[in-house]
Amino acid sequence: MALHPAYWPDKEERGLIGRFYFSISISEILNVIFPFRFVYLYMVMQRPEWAVIPLLIESATILLMEIPTGVVADRWGRKLSVISGGLLFTLSLVLVPLAVAYDGVAQLWVVSLCFIISGLGQTLVSGAEEAWVVDNLASANRRDLIEQYFARIQSFASVGGVGAGLIALTILLSIEVSRTLLDFLWYMAGFGLFVSVLIVSTIPEHRPADHSTGATEVKTFLQRTLNGFQIILRFRPLLLLALAIVIATFSGSIADEAFDISMITKGLDARALAPLGIAIDLIGVIAPLVGVILARRFGVSAILTWFLVIPGALVCVFFFEPGLWVIVSLYLMLAFFDGVWDPVAEAKLHTMIPSATRATIGSTINQLGGMVNLAGIGMFALLLGEHSEAMREATPDIVTAFSGGLSTHTQVPVSLFGLPVPDLAIVIFVLAGLLAVPFLVLGKLGKVTNTSEIVS
Repeated sequence: MALHPAYWPDKEERGLIGRFYFSISISEILNVIFPFRFVYLYMVMQRPEWAVIPLLIESATILLMEIPTGVVADRWGRKLSVISGGLLFTLSLVLVPLAVAYDGVAQLWVVSLCFIISGLGQTLVSGAEEAWVVDNLASANRRDLIEQYFARIQSFASVGGVGAGLIALTILLSIEVSRTLLDFLWYMAGFGLFVSVLIVSTIPEHRPADHSTGATEVKTFLQRTLNGFQIILRFRPLLLLALAIVIATFSGSIADEAFDISMITKGLDARALAPLGIAIDLIGVIAPLVGVILARRFGVSAILTWFLVIPGALVCVFFFEPGLWVIVSLYLMLAFFDGVWDPVAEAKLHTMIPSATRATIGSTINQLGGMVNLAGIGMFALLLGEHSEAMREATPDIVTAFSGGLSTHTQVPVSLFGLPVPDLAIVIFVLAGLLAVPFLVLGKLGKVTNTSEIVS
C-alpha cells in the first residue's frame, strides 16, 4: 500500500529530488555532535565568551562571502558551489577537536579559523542548493513541487536528526565518557557530511528556459550583485518579505545557545540535550507540513504574523522565575513556531525570484540576515563577557557534566530586570521578532502559490 503523497514523495518526486532528501537525511543522522555543539565549546573554551566568538567570526565570514558565493553559483553552476561548500564544511568539523587542544589565546585563534572555513563552506551551499532544486523542478515543469520541497526537506532533516540524537544518547550512556569520545562525535559528523556530498554529486543540474530570457543579462560580479538588490527593491512584496525574514533571523540568532546555557545552569544533565534534540527533530518533522497546511488555509501573511506574536507573549514567563521544566517546555514550543515559520517564508520567497538571479537574490537576503545575525551574536558575547568570571564558575567540567556525576545547578549572575544573563538574552531576542509584524501586514502576501508573476 503506497503512502499518501502528502506524507511521502511519489515516484516522480523521488526521481526529481529524492537524492536531495536522501543526502540531507544521511548528513543529519550522522551529525551526532549537533545537540552538544555549543555546550561542548562553552565548556572547553577557556572563557565563556570565547565559545561565542567563533560563532561571531563564522557569521562575519558568511556576511562577507554570501553575495560573492551566490554570484559564483549563478555564473559557474549551483552543483559546483554546493559540492565545494560541503567539502569545506566537512574539513571544519574534523578540525575542531584538534583546535580546542591549544592553550591560551592560541585556542581562540585556531578554533576561530575552523569556523571561518565552516562559514565559507556554508555560504557556498546557502542559496545555491535551493536554486539548484528550484531550477531542476522548473526545467521539469514541476514548479508545483517547490513549496512541498521546502517543507519536506526540513522534515527529512528532522528525521535524520532524531536518528543522530538516538545514536549520540546510546554512545554516551553505554560508553564511559571521555574527551576522546566527545571528540569522536565531531569526526563522525564530518564523515556523514562527506557521504552527503558524494550523494549530491550524482545529481544533474538543469536550468529552465527563463534562466537566459527572464532577466537583464549581466556579466560581471558587480552587475549581478546590483541586479539582485535592484530586484528586491523594485518589488514591494519581495522587499517587505525580505525585511521580515531578516528581522526574524535576528530574533533567532542566539536562541539555541541561550537556551542551552539557561537549561544547563538550572540543573539539566548535559546528556539530556540528546533526547531534547530528538524531541526538537520530531517537532521538525511535523511543523513544516503543518505550516504549509495553515498557510494554504489562512494565508502566508497571517501565519507568519501570528507565529511571531505568540512566542513574544510566551517568553514573558521568564519574568516569573520559571523552573527548569517550564523552560524546557517553552523551548519545545518555540521550536514548533520556528519549524512552521521558516519553510513558509522561504517557500514564498523563492516563488518570487526569477531563475537567472535566484541564487544571487537568495544569497543577498542571506547576507542581510547575516548582518543582523552577526549583531545578535555580538550582543550575546558582550552579555557573557560582562559576567565572564561568574559564568565561568557556573560552568561544570565537560566530562563530569556529560557523565551525570555532578549536578550542574549553580547561581547564575543576573542582569536587567533581575533576570539571569541567558534568560534575559532569550526575552530580548524573541521580543525583537515582533518588529517584523508591520512588514508582514503591509506586504499582504496572501496565500502560498506557485506563480512568479511578480518578477515577470
